[in-house]
Amino acid sequence: MITKLDRYILRQVFTPLMMTLAVAALLLLLEKMLRLFDFVVNQGGPVEVVFEMLANLTPHYLGLALPIGLFLGIIIAFRKISLSSELDAITSSGIGLLRLVRPLMMLAVLLMSVNIALTGWIQPHSRYAYSDLVFNLRSGALGASIKVGEFVEIGSMTLRIEESRNAGAELFGIFLEKNNADQTIIATAERGGFFATSNENTIILRLFNGVLVDMNEKQNKPRVLNFQQQDLAIKLPSAEPFRMRGGAELEQTLPELWMNSGDTTLSEEDRNSSRGNLHWRLMHNLTFLILPFLAIPMGISNKRTGKGSGVVIGLALLIIYNEVMEGMETAISSAGMSPFLTVWVLFSAFALLSIVLFRISAYKVGGDPLLWVDKAWQAVKTPLAKGMKKIMRIRG
Repeated sequence: MITKLDRYILRQVFTPLMMTLAVAALLLLLEKMLRLFDFVVNQGGPVEVVFEMLANLTPHYLGLALPIGLFLGIIIAFRKISLSSELDAITSSGIGLLRLVRPLMMLAVLLMSVNIALTGWIQPHSRYAYSDLVFNLRSGALGASIKVGEFVEIGSMTLRIEESRNAGAELFGIFLEKNNADQTIIATAERGGFFATSNENTIILRLFNGVLVDMNEKQNKPRVLNFQQQDLAIKLPSAEPFRMRGGAELEQTLPELWMNSGDTTLSEEDRNSSRGNLHWRLMHNLTFLILPFLAIPMGISNKRTGKGSGVVIGLALLIIYNEVMEGMETAISSAGMSPFLTVWVLFSAFALLSIVLFRISAYKVGGDPLLWVDKAWQAVKTPLAKGMKKIMRIRG
């Protein structure tokens, strides 16, 4: 049963959690969007595909932001209630920190379930859809636009235009050369445009007010034609179909990773890659259950000093943990090391550290797990301040 206290704690965590998710996802997407715009424009693709690619990347970035959002949400919430003496009022009524973990564990389980769906099924399919879009852009299957002032090859035709209007619907100053087996057609036109046909592999280039030169090996001399309107059929090159999903371990769902990690028909390298990514995803999801025990002691602050060193240290620990975790996955994938001696040893160490820090805050009178950090900072700060004063006197 959820009590008023549980709802209050959850409300305190919810706002910073959502703000962190929004800011982190927005920053990651904006940084990627700039690179995608540059990539799509260089490939000559439509701008609309950028937003489709970003939509396929959103599950990936959301999976990165969820644990950070939960961690920062708990830290900020407990820093707020500790500085306002609300935490003292709660604990003095006989409610310990362990009781306050209950609503946070409910939230952690909920977010872990969302993250399992993301990393287990949604991300593999969205990564494949993103790779498919990249392939189609590079192969020209998305209808790449004509670049003004450059010679562009479209099927058997070489085309150059001087001006483009209405997103490529109207072309001006057209020069083209079309080569067949024993025939070459060269044409210039004042304007023109592309039109679709019933055959998806063929388009029509309609030219207006121009000159066409037909050079055929069977003719003694070229034929020159002045025209007001001329249609040229262009056969598009057939694009190879994109590969099937699952070529990389990041495109495999959790059940597929499990099967591939023990599939003896695959190479040892492929089995190791699947095994490493499988254990990484499992540990990444289970980490949600550990974050409340680390975030609470990092968030509780001393009312007299109001120092926020716990936020910095907590984020540093989480970043180091994630970086080492990725290194452990690489060790499994590349060197074939045991996941139980790499990934799960790291997870156990992280869990043990979090529980020890939480126990100090919850059960030790006046317990401050970061007291040694403050003492170390004071030991460094005092001589540093004296040294700066001496430097300022010398300069003065």
